[in-house]
Amino acid sequence: MWVTPAIGGLVVAALLATTLVLPTVSDRSVILAVTVVVAVALLGALTLAWPSSNTRGPLNTAGQLVLHLTPVLLLTTVFPLVDSDISSARISGVSLTSVVLASSMTVPWLSQSVCMPLYRGIGDTLHRGDRDALLASFCRAWPLIALRSLSVVALFAVPVQLVLGWPLQVLGAYLVLAVLHLLFVQLLVLTNRPDHRGLWAAAWTAYAAVLFVAPTLWMLPPLAGIVVLLVPLRRHLRQLADPLVLDRRDVASDLVRGLLLGAVLWADKFVFLLVAGRDFAVDVVFLALLPAILAYNAYFVLFAPRFDRDVATMRMAMEEEPLDRLHRHSSRLAGTVTTGILKTALVGAALVLVVSGGVAAWDPASATLASAVAVASWAFMMTTVVSYKLDYVGQRTLAQSIGALHLTAVVVAFALLPSGTVVYLALAAVELLLLAAAVRSCIRHWGRPEYSLFWRHATSW
Repeated sequence: MWVTPAIGGLVVAALLATTLVLPTVSDRSVILAVTVVVAVALLGALTLAWPSSNTRGPLNTAGQLVLHLTPVLLLTTVFPLVDSDISSARISGVSLTSVVLASSMTVPWLSQSVCMPLYRGIGDTLHRGDRDALLASFCRAWPLIALRSLSVVALFAVPVQLVLGWPLQVLGAYLVLAVLHLLFVQLLVLTNRPDHRGLWAAAWTAYAAVLFVAPTLWMLPPLAGIVVLLVPLRRHLRQLADPLVLDRRDVASDLVRGLLLGAVLWADKFVFLLVAGRDFAVDVVFLALLPAILAYNAYFVLFAPRFDRDVATMRMAMEEEPLDRLHRHSSRLAGTVTTGILKTALVGAALVLVVSGGVAAWDPASATLASAVAVASWAFMMTTVVSYKLDYVGQRTLAQSIGALHLTAVVVAFALLPSGTVVYLALAAVELLLLAAAVRSCIRHWGRPEYSLFWRHATSW
């Protein structure tokens, strides 16, 4: 039972160790050879993984993955083309690049927080087949939830202003840009279904197109995406007259829960930006973060669908089958959880080696920092995925505690350690301990899902 996970764990460890060694290799041909071999192996592994994640076959899954990666593909292409225009623009003497960068480091972290109460508001309509019911419930839930949840932006404005000391006009631009992006993100909840990926891609395409055409009109890209996402809601606007009012305590609890879960993958980038200021190596950090982002998206497209199907089957079996016949469904679901985590780890670790190898071959001066950030971000991504599993199975306190410990480690590391590379190596070591504890707890709770899911349902009454 444990042979495959053990072998997978050794392969992951070898890939990550090789990543940290690559910057010390002086022969570019060796670096490129290792990178090419791993890239080919990764493609083969992904091809083998497709059938287990989508009953419609690998081509459909490939299309879903491409749609899911629309923002990464488009923005990676567009931003380098408009970077000079953005950097030459000024707001009260401050480069627009600084404002955009600060917003870019804030919004991903906050996105999880502001969407949590929205998921509570729309309930299970997101996963039902009734599109009109989803749009109607969204129109009822969104306005008040948006008003309440967007206040968390102020929490980030305080450290930004204290550290960067911007003029009020610049701080206002940062706040407006962050709020517009968060409204955009909340509307994207509508597309969080495989059959709505076309709307997701259309919204991001509008965003990228406006960014390319008018890069210095900083409010327009998120507004363009918002307009596209509002179109399907036009026939349900009458629901605005009957807004859903959630308990303030539930909203506050969801906001905190989202902040702590989102902190694992994103807090370090926000703190790094504040500490480094103008010396923040945005290109290196983005490249190093790319493997974690790609593996994170691969999890939701390649591996999460099977988990969702097996959970649904397990729930049905719990309602309709006797207890002595649940073992088959229980074992399959437990195996799906373990396999999904392992495959995500392998995909991410292989991508870490590929990207770090590319940086080591073409920009040796940045290779050490890139490798450290890439390995640490892989660990952050994996802890995030495992925390989702813990949160799903009812271990919310544990998942949030992991996020709180991670956030504490990030703040302490950046406050005490001398350089970005050392900070990320230290954070990687700490995160691997957190990840090990999270995986152990996850396997224990999902080992008997019939009991875990029963008590999760019972305690929600």
